[in-house]
Order: sequence, then structure tokens, then C-alpha cells
Amino acid sequence: MASTAGPGLIVCLSVGLSFGKAFAYALNKPFIAVNHLEAHALSPKINLELNYPYLLLLISGGHSQFLCVEGLGKYKRLGTTIDDALGEAFDKTAKLLGVEFPGGPQIEILAKKGNPDRYNLPKPIIDKGGCNLSFAGLKTAVLKITKNITTEQEKYDLAASFQKTVEEILYKKTKVAFLEFEKNNNFNQKIFVVAGGVAANKKIRSMLISLCVEKKYQSIFPPIEYCGDNAAMVAMVGLEKYKLKRFDNSDHPAKPRWPLDENAKFLKGAGVKL
Repeated sequence: MASTAGPGLIVCLSVGLSFGKAFAYALNKPFIAVNHLEAHALSPKINLELNYPYLLLLISGGHSQFLCVEGLGKYKRLGTTIDDALGEAFDKTAKLLGVEFPGGPQIEILAKKGNPDRYNLPKPIIDKGGCNLSFAGLKTAVLKITKNITTEQEKYDLAASFQKTVEEILYKKTKVAFLEFEKNNNFNQKIFVVAGGVAANKKIRSMLISLCVEKKYQSIFPPIEYCGDNAAMVAMVGLEKYKLKRFDNSDHPAKPRWPLDENAKFLKGAGVKL
């Protein structure tokens, strides 16, 4: 029996984790605690073969990071957001434009009606910090502009400009991540996996696929229905751990913070140096 143990909100985690443990006990089955981020990382394995190692871009509502995936439970973080996650920036931008949560998918719809060159939005740390990311400044710029918006067309134009800016940031930072990945690994296999809720964004998918063609990487995305949080990806990790008999005790705690790379430096908050 597999159940998510983190990261996330402690109350939500505790409820699901307690049920998973009780269910495993009732059925006399081994219990497996799953890292929610690892479930995203392995989500493409739901419908295709995926060989290690590979470069992962995990972009969701709470996380945005580049990782080298060396195997089950073996991760090396190459870059992360120093403030907001990309999915959070999408949702907050949507809220400023009057779109209800979850707003990310609606931004893409609104952007189709707008002029992406109408607003010149910032690209924080675009030329420094390696493949680390920052979206707080972009969100703040959107906030300032929305205070002066008076027409629907201006909303469409801002959504389009936001979408374009995000694509440009990811394009530049992913190229840097490719170099970091290649520098740290001596192999010919060049696989790039994009997972998490924002991976469902068709414009971002198209841009990253084109970049992979340019840089001779194989691009892999989960099916759109498996990009957001889902039970199938948790079960996938549970299955992989079951094969290796990596079981957990019934006292395994919920972990609100549970990074994939336990050795990676924490890079959020004031005073972050890149």
C-alpha cells in the first residue's frame, strides 16, 4: 500500500498517510511512504519506458527545479526557484486578472486572444544564478500593471505577455541546465523529462520540445491528465519501491518539507546569494 508522506500541508498529509497505514494494516500488506515530488519525477513511467539517468524539470504549483535523476531515490538538484514556484506565479497572475483558481490553464486560453509584445515584463536573474529560477519579480510587475487595466483586451495582452515571458525564462534557464547536466555526467544519453502541473501548458511544451530538437535531447512529458497531482503516479513509485522491497514502518512521519536532494542548499527567502 503506497501513500504520499510529503511534501505538503501537514494536515492533508496526515489524513492521507493515516488512511494508507490503516489500509495496509487491515490487508496485511507492506506500507510504502511516497515522496510527492518523486511521484512527479517518475510519472512518465506510467505509459512508457524511461531509462536513467535523465534531466528533470519539475514545474508545479509549489515547486520549480531542475534535477538530475540518477535512479529511484537518487537525485541531484541543479537549480531551483529562489522564491515563487512557476505554478504559483500562474495562479496568482490569473487571480489578478479575475480568473478563479486554478488559474494556470485559463492564462493559456486568455493569452491566445492577446498581443504578447504589449507589455515588457521582467525576467529575474535571467543572466545569473546558473539554472536557478525566480518569479516573484514577474508576479509583482503583473500586479502593478493590473491596477491600470480598464479593458478586456488589456487583460488578454497581459496574459499573453506573461505567457511569453515565462517561455523565454524557461528557454534560457533550460539551456543552462542542459550544460550543467552534461558537465556532471559522462554518458551519451540525453533525455529531458518535464513533469508537474505546469507541464500541461501546451505553449511551454511546444517551446521545450523545439529546444530539445535544437540541442539533440529526447523530450518526454507525462500525458496531460497525469501532469497534475494524481493517484496513478503515487502508485507508480509504490510499485517501483515494492519491486526492490523498500518498505516503510507504520510510524513513518508526514514530512511537510521533503526535498528530493537532501544535500541541496535551501535557496528561499531574503538574503539569498547566487
